[in-house]
Amino acid sequence: MACAAPSAGAAAREVPACVLEAQPELIPVPEPIEGELNEAFDLPDSPEWWAPAPRDAEREQYRAALVSRLGGEQGLQPRTLVERQHAVHVALQGDRAREAENSDALLQGRAGAVAPASCLEWRLFQRQARRFPMLERPTEFGAYVLRGHGRIRVYLSGADRVGGKLRREVKDRVVADVARGFAPVAHLHNHPFMFDRQPGDRTWASEDTLKDVGGALAPSLTDVQAYRQMREHFGLQGAWVTNGLDTARYSAEDFSRLSAWP
Repeated sequence: MACAAPSAGAAAREVPACVLEAQPELIPVPEPIEGELNEAFDLPDSPEWWAPAPRDAEREQYRAALVSRLGGEQGLQPRTLVERQHAVHVALQGDRAREAENSDALLQGRAGAVAPASCLEWRLFQRQARRFPMLERPTEFGAYVLRGHGRIRVYLSGADRVGGKLRREVKDRVVADVARGFAPVAHLHNHPFMFDRQPGDRTWASEDTLKDVGGALAPSLTDVQAYRQMREHFGLQGAWVTNGLDTARYSAEDFSRLSAWP
């Protein structure tokens, strides 16, 4: 089944299955940060989007580069990455050590489930990675994913930075779609890998976090705080955290099992 994504004011045209249209609707925002782009996609809700991501050349090259940097396949395993990050967070001073609580919940099976990234998750990751190569210049993106009336609505936001910015102009569209009968299935964002870190660099590294190479799939306390607000505001049903290869998926009930800042 073909997937099509119409541009604003333009008729939909057919594109290959599970491939994002190159010209989505752009959402303007005031005072955009460096490299910021907010886009809206409207896609037919076909099974290909939810199936495991294809083993295309870009994805295989990305995996091979990570295996090389991490010393083998074992270093790339989702559990290994979470355990590595957990060890760093447990050793932090003061309240910062609370960041280990969510990785512990994932490791112990109290919240979340990890599986290979879906085609939709990979295509959104890929779109950001084509703007900013993830290994050379790690960045984050965020996306609201909604389903209804035989369609998938995706609101994708990304910029040239590690960290995200939730825009009111984007969220207002999500709220309006929910009022029209779309289900707010999930908020997706990525945790990039971050190598060769230095204190004070663009990855927000400090002396005690240099061994955290990223790519782990437990949400931060700030992430969960935002999820709870979205659940309260418009009924967010889940959250997905991906590194482009694997994704941890959390239910709205998990938001209460996970830890957040007050």
